[in-house]
Amino acid sequence: MRRLPPLPALLAFEATARLGSVTAAASELRRTHSSVSKQIRQLSDDVGGHLFEKNGNGLKLTARGQELSRLLTPLLNDLHMVSHALRTEAEDRAILIGLSTTLAVRWLSQRLPRFYAQHPGIEVRIVTNRLMRAPDSEIDILLSYDRLRDSFRYEDYLPLGDALYGPVCAPGYLVKRDDHHWFAPVRLFQKGAAHTWEAWQRLSGTQLASDRLVEHMHHFLALDAAATGKGVALAEERLVRADIASGRLVAPLGFARVADGFRAAVMPRAYARPAITPLLNWLAIEANRDDIAGI
Repeated sequence: MRRLPPLPALLAFEATARLGSVTAAASELRRTHSSVSKQIRQLSDDVGGHLFEKNGNGLKLTARGQELSRLLTPLLNDLHMVSHALRTEAEDRAILIGLSTTLAVRWLSQRLPRFYAQHPGIEVRIVTNRLMRAPDSEIDILLSYDRLRDSFRYEDYLPLGDALYGPVCAPGYLVKRDDHHWFAPVRLFQKGAAHTWEAWQRLSGTQLASDRLVEHMHHFLALDAAATGKGVALAEERLVRADIASGRLVAPLGFARVADGFRAAVMPRAYARPAITPLLNWLAIEANRDDIAGI
């Protein structure tokens, strides 16, 4: 088994030898002066002799220190270059997709095993927007389905498929029609998105009234509340396909269509990345599948 000096001590020695002082080495390494001095003493003990000696107000390498420095600095430079290349390779393989938590949990994450089976060399990392949009600088692709909530802020985008919207509720929940419109006791919505009900009514040409509007922090919480009989929630069909198939939810008024409403936008930083094209092609195929992932 190799008996090697401790890496922190080697780094402290190399920086001190290269920069000419413990103070400069401590600043570069973001350590305290005493910590660097202690590590150099430990390294000296480990290799059996002093590595520095006093030279006026400064330090100079001993013969033993010169020998170690000649070997160590190129070795650390090579290690830095190899590790940088490996990190860059790993980052090039990983694609960061920004999307809502609901879309991530109810659609994308369930389908990713199919992508990995076809493209084992590409990693997809999910960046959920939560209540704030992820900055463009932190993602490679933005995936979006919600054409009711607000306008899509990217003029250059890839349409993945149509988006379909409709009210969903638990089986047996009261949704009835009178002479003028449909009625449900409670309509549910995500925080900040009450206006999506008006947008859906304009899209579908159907009026749905209620006694109360109830807000939920996230869309998936509104959908879960609908499934437990607490009201009617708006949903894009892909997000509730499995629940409808299992009988957990029903769509009493069907779904209204927005052509090319399911979209992907590629951020400028990702234009040249070779993994983008196979991922976009796969997303377009998945967006138009009518199956339920995992079944």
